[in-house]
Amino acid sequence: MFRTLVFISVFFFVSLASFAQDTTAFRYARRINAADMRPYLAVLASDSLEGRETGRAGQKKAASFIAGVFLKEGLQPCVNGGYFQHTSLSARANKGRSFQVNEKYFVFMRDYFYPPGIVDSLFVVNSIVFAGHGILQNGHNDYNGLDAKNSAVLFLEKDPGNKAPENLSKKIRDAKEKGAAVALIITDSLEQIINDFSYRNLVLPTAEMPYAFITREMAKNFFAAGKVRAFEKKIKKCERTGKPCGIAASTEALLSFVKETERLRGENVLGFLPGTDKKDEVLVLTAHYDHLGTHDSLIYYGADDDGSGTTAVLEMAKIFSEAAKEGFRPRRSILFMPVSGEEKGLLGSKYYVNHPVFPLDATVANLNTDMIGRTDEKHDSLGIREYVYIIGSDKLSTTLHSINETANASFTQLELDYTYNRPEDPNRYYYRSDHYNFAKNNIPVIFYFNGSHADYHKPSDTIDKIQFDLLAKRTQLIFLTAWELANREDRIKVDVKNDMPNRKED
Repeated sequence: MFRTLVFISVFFFVSLASFAQDTTAFRYARRINAADMRPYLAVLASDSLEGRETGRAGQKKAASFIAGVFLKEGLQPCVNGGYFQHTSLSARANKGRSFQVNEKYFVFMRDYFYPPGIVDSLFVVNSIVFAGHGILQNGHNDYNGLDAKNSAVLFLEKDPGNKAPENLSKKIRDAKEKGAAVALIITDSLEQIINDFSYRNLVLPTAEMPYAFITREMAKNFFAAGKVRAFEKKIKKCERTGKPCGIAASTEALLSFVKETERLRGENVLGFLPGTDKKDEVLVLTAHYDHLGTHDSLIYYGADDDGSGTTAVLEMAKIFSEAAKEGFRPRRSILFMPVSGEEKGLLGSKYYVNHPVFPLDATVANLNTDMIGRTDEKHDSLGIREYVYIIGSDKLSTTLHSINETANASFTQLELDYTYNRPEDPNRYYYRSDHYNFAKNNIPVIFYFNGSHADYHKPSDTIDKIQFDLLAKRTQLIFLTAWELANREDRIKVDVKNDMPNRKED
């Protein structure tokens, strides 16, 4: 049976002695338990918070709840005498139901995405053409035998061999030359497309016709039930052979391109615990508390994404506060900061690093938690339950990586899975949660993650599926890593080159 090998740092024993001697840290870590964490998530994933979409009533209620917890635990307000950093955000608007296929509606930025440069348009198509990889050059014709006139043309984003697309703009132009009304690009990671666009890491196609990126799951809806299987076989054949393998079908689709944006007012919630002799140095603990809101009268509860991470931050705030009241205040200050706007493109954390309450050069590290309440299919199939994915720990600081591994070896003994930390991993999760905004500013980070699952970004991501004992154990690991970062004599150093551009953007 294959198991992911745990990466062992050459610096593994740097902090082992301090952990072994500091039974105080373990004593407080043991106070983190499932029973105490459940009430937090019961509120965050409740009907009354309506999916916590940034800028909507549910998100405001969630922000007030989090601030109430901080007040109860004695954390200091640090934004003009309050707990809220109001973030004026510009986000793409989804003006109602703008994509309809066979009477089924799809959601902007969940099922599909198009950039703001597209001219406002309304399309009604009655036929769909799947043109494989969408290539028309050097004797390769993915349109062979297909009539694309006045149709919506679907094609795979990647080139044959699962390679990154060489020229998406040409694929779109070729679709137009074949008479298509609109090009729909099937991507395996819509979220990656959105985040890369948000951070200008994505060179978007330039073309003279409207196009949109859609998920593979959405693409299936263009085909009647009896033809979905044939479509899936065509995709597999295209990917396996790289040869033309098109298919056409009748359908009824209405697509409205609306390039409007809307100004959203979200809130980051900041609770501050001052340190002692090193109080000018700050450790930041984050999780995003926003989610997708409601669509078609369905609530997207976001219990795991990221109610679980927000619950972890609230529980750690409580335990660190108890330690401070009992004579074990951390040496460095800790900022507990659940953020909003993550689902809109990491906008809340982006706003904070552009308008920091505490100087970024005094920020020691960021520990970010996004989905730690469940398990994924990979580990379920291996019979491994007590694990967590670690992402980014060694990207900027070898000492941070060592501290996290030592905390785990000394207490929680979870399997640390570094699959998504590999530079070649196609999911690119390192760039897809709030820690990334800190890493861009040369601040060491760790992203804790349980992996994706079947309920990701669906209304079925509900509290009854959360494994609270596992949530508590993963939170203990984050807590112990934070304890060491806040109390060690020397501030961790950035000793790995940061190859990401440092951008300040409003």
